[in-house]
Amino acid sequence: MPTKFKAYRDESRLNYGEHLEESTGLCVEQISLGCQLRIADAVEKMASSYDALRDERDKYKRWYEERRSMVNHLRNRIAGLQRAIKRMKKEAKG
Repeated sequence: MPTKFKAYRDESRLNYGEHLEESTGLCVEQISLGCQLRIADAVEKMASSYDALRDERDKYKRWYEERRSMVNHLRNRIAGLQRAIKRMKKEAKG
């Protein structure tokens, strides 16, 4: 009989269940499996949300660093212009 490889990861994403009569309930193992599958789905969803938050954080950090660099450059430029004005005033007096 030929065999077929089935990855646990892929198989765990399948929607498991079975057809039962309405009066029949699920056993503890079936309920436990359902809970584990729901937890796995929730963890995957949280992980994707976490990745999006991390990317957004990196974007804002990059923007902050760029703006901080621009502000420092402009402060130095203003200080240089103020020194030039002071020098020009001094030369005009004397």
